[in-house]
Amino acid sequence: MAALGKSAIVAGLTMALLAVPGVAGAGEIDVEDEVYGGFYSSEFLAAEDIENFGVAATAVGRVTFAGTFHHINENDTAGGTWSNTRELLNEVWKAKATPFANVVVNGGSAKAIAAGAYDDKINEWASHVEQYLNTLDGLPRRRVIIAPLQEANGTWVPHGCDPASYRIAYKRFVDIFRQRGIDETRVRWAFAPNGWTSPGCGKIADYYPGDDYVDVLAFSAYNFGQCFPASSWTPVSWAVDGPIGDLTAINPTKPIIVAQTAAPAACETGETGGDQAQWVRDLFTHLRAKENVAGFIWFNVKKVETGVEPGVAMDWRIWGDDGWVSPGWKDGIQGAVYRWPLSDWFQPGPLTTRLEEGTPPCSLLVCDSVGYIDAGGEWSLWDELSADASQDAFFFGNPGDVAFMGDWNGDGVATPGLYRQSNGFVYLRNSNTEGAADITFFFGNPGDVPLVGDFNGDGRDTVSVYRPSQGTVYVVNQLGRDGGGLGAAALPFSFGNPGDTPFVGDFDGDGIDTVGLYRMSTGAVYLQDSLTEGVAEWQSFDGRPGDVILAGDWDGDGDDTMAIYRPSQQRVYVYLEHAANVAAYTAYVGSYPVATTWSRDPVPHPPPPTQWLMKQRIFAIAPN
Repeated sequence: MAALGKSAIVAGLTMALLAVPGVAGAGEIDVEDEVYGGFYSSEFLAAEDIENFGVAATAVGRVTFAGTFHHINENDTAGGTWSNTRELLNEVWKAKATPFANVVVNGGSAKAIAAGAYDDKINEWASHVEQYLNTLDGLPRRRVIIAPLQEANGTWVPHGCDPASYRIAYKRFVDIFRQRGIDETRVRWAFAPNGWTSPGCGKIADYYPGDDYVDVLAFSAYNFGQCFPASSWTPVSWAVDGPIGDLTAINPTKPIIVAQTAAPAACETGETGGDQAQWVRDLFTHLRAKENVAGFIWFNVKKVETGVEPGVAMDWRIWGDDGWVSPGWKDGIQGAVYRWPLSDWFQPGPLTTRLEEGTPPCSLLVCDSVGYIDAGGEWSLWDELSADASQDAFFFGNPGDVAFMGDWNGDGVATPGLYRQSNGFVYLRNSNTEGAADITFFFGNPGDVPLVGDFNGDGRDTVSVYRPSQGTVYVVNQLGRDGGGLGAAALPFSFGNPGDTPFVGDFDGDGIDTVGLYRMSTGAVYLQDSLTEGVAEWQSFDGRPGDVILAGDWDGDGDDTMAIYRPSQQRVYVYLEHAANVAAYTAYVGSYPVATTWSRDPVPHPPPPTQWLMKQRIFAIAPN
C-alpha cells in the first residue's frame, strides 16, 4: 500500500478484548529455555534429605522447588507451640528451596468447602502458614506457592468432579489468606488439576478459578508403566503435552509447573516396561523447550498406589537413603537452572512470563506493528510492535467477517476491509472509524481467499484472489464498485500446491507486492519476488503445524520479512532476514485467527525512497 506511516497487523479474536501487554518489570519472570528441578521428600524433617540429594546429584544438583502435602487439620494433634505446617515448610526453606504446598480438606466436598463449612479450619491453617512466613532466622524472607485442592478434576479426591463448586472453594482459600493481609509478595497461588480429567467430570478449563486468583498453572502427570493391568509405558510427550496445551489455552502468560510427576523404577507386579533414567533425561529436555514451563517436581516416594485393588507397590524414587541417585537425574540436572530465593516470582502485581524477548525492532517512524479484532467486531490497532504500545479502537463489521486493511484511495493511510463469506461481498472503509462501508463489491467464488496489496506499484491497494482448490493467484489491479464484481484478473498464475496458505509482502523492497505461501503440513515458507509462476526465491522451514505466517516491514528498512504467530503460545516471532533461523524479537499478542497490516497517518518528514510504498502485507486465516 502507498503509505507514509506506521503499519499494523490486524487480527480477529475469538475472545473478549485483550488488554495491551504491560511494560516488562514487576511480576514478570523469564523461564524460556530454562527448567527448574524439584522433588518431594519422603521425610517429614526434609531439609537434610533435600540437601543431601543436591550434593549427591553433583554440585549443580540443588532443587529449586520441593513439594509438600498438607491437610487443614494437620495441626490438631500438635502440642504446645509446635506447628506441623510451619515445620514442613521451614524444612524446605532451610534446604534453600521454595516450597510448593498442596493442601486439601480431609473428607470435604467441593460443595461443602464452597458453602463455607470449613472456613474456620482454613483460617486456622492459614495462621500456621503465617507462622512460617514470619519465621526470622537469618535466612531470606520466606515465601511459598500454595495449590489448594489439587487434582479436583479426578474422582479419587473428595473435592473432585464438581467444577462449579471447586471454583468457589478455591477462591475461599485465597480470600481467607488475603483477609489476613498475606499478599502475592509472600504467597503465590497455583491451580493444579490432574493432567487428565475423569470421564464425566468436564475438562480442565471448567475448573479454572480465574486470573485474579491464579498465579501459577500446574498439573500432575505420572507414567505408571506396565505396573497396572491396563497401563503401559508412557513417553514424556504423551504425559505432559496435552495438559500443557490445555493450560496454555487458559492463559498463555502464566508460568507452568508440573506439580507432581514420576515414572517407576520398579513395581511389585513385574517389569515397568521402560527405562526410568531415560524418562528423566527426556523430561528435563522436553520441558526446557516449552515456552512457559518453569519446571517440575518429582514424586520421590515408594508407596502403594490404589488404582486397582488391593493396590500396587511402586517405587517412584530417583534418590535413595543409601546415596543412590538416578543417572538420568544426574544427566538431566546438568542442563537445569537452580534459583533460590525466587524473588522475581514474588514481586507486587500479577505473575507473568516475559511478554517480549529482544528489542522492539523499529527505531524509525515507518514500521509495521500488530493489532486485532475481537469477537464483537471491535478493531484495536497497535501503534507499534512493542509491549507498551497504545491502541486505536473502533467497531466495524459482523462476527465471522474476514478482516483486512489497505490504502484504498492512495491517501497514505490504510483503513478496514471485510469479506463477508455468507454473501460473498467485500466492504471497504476509507477511515479508521465506525460507520457504513464506502465501497462495496462482490468477490470471487465460495472458498476464495482475499489477497490485499499494491501489485502494480501505483500507490493504491486492491483485493486480489487466491483460489486454494487450484493453487492459483488472480491478480486484480482495480477495486469493484457499486455492488458489482471485481472483473477479469490482470495476471493469473499458479504458485504452490492446493491447500497452501497465502500471504503478501514486498519481499525485495521494489515497491510491488508479491505472494508468499505457507505449507502447514511441512512448516515450509516460500517467498516469491515476482508475480509469476516458478520456483520460490526464498524458502525456510520455520513454521510448525498451526502457525500463522505474517509479513511486514518490522524494522522500517523498506522490505518485508516474515513473522510467525504461534496460537499455542499466543506470541509473534519476528524475523528481520529471510534466511534467519532465530527470531529477532518475540511478543505476546493474544489469540486471533485473521491477520493483515495497516498504515498509520503520514509522518511529518519523508522516509528514504524505498520506504515510500508501505505495503498491505498479508491476510491469513488460522485453523479453528
